[in-house]
Amino acid sequence: MDLIPTTGEPGDLVGVEGTDFAALSSVGIGFGPEVDVTGESPTVTDNGEGSNPRIITGYTAKQPIKPGSFIWTIDFGQASPVEYSDNGDGTLESNSGPGFTGTINYTTGYFTQNSTSFTSFPATNPEIDYTTYEFDVTPVGLATNSSGGFSGEITVPDIWNGTEPVTVIDDQGHVATSDFTIYGSDVVPEPLTIGAIVLLSSAALVISFYWLRKRSYIKSAP
Repeated sequence: MDLIPTTGEPGDLVGVEGTDFAALSSVGIGFGPEVDVTGESPTVTDNGEGSNPRIITGYTAKQPIKPGSFIWTIDFGQASPVEYSDNGDGTLESNSGPGFTGTINYTTGYFTQNSTSFTSFPATNPEIDYTTYEFDVTPVGLATNSSGGFSGEITVPDIWNGTEPVTVIDDQGHVATSDFTIYGSDVVPEPLTIGAIVLLSSAALVISFYWLRKRSYIKSAP
């Protein structure tokens, strides 16, 4: 995966191209560090109790999704909820046996479950965990051609100065990453909270005071 150029300011357009992704599909692009999402309560569509197979679908609030990170639990009123874990290839595996199958589209965040068990029970309390990225710079995805290649443009988001990863993901779990260096931004890095900034400023003040005292002592020494 190539970025052209590899440096820029927030708001700049950057060319991006890659190969060896899923053919005639799409890729999603995350800009910046990984972000863990836990305990999200998605809105799901359920074809209803008594349907066989039972099909329940929904979308994650953020995209793209890091392959292998998605977990989905549903309560069918049994001793323990059904849990789907991500195989890293777009398929979900259930802890409740072969009667349950599922999928996750890493580009769009669309997930599904298809079950032939517990079809007469209400499905409640859906909850999902997954890893995404600080910014989604392709909300509608970029189309791939018949060879699995793609090209397009992304916009540098309002992100802090420094070098950050740009991650491309397709719906089958193929991933490519390239670094991009941001300059000219006035955004404070997210890890530097107000408390951290105050702490760093205080530490710098103490160090400065120490060196001033040391210099003063050296000058006054006989």
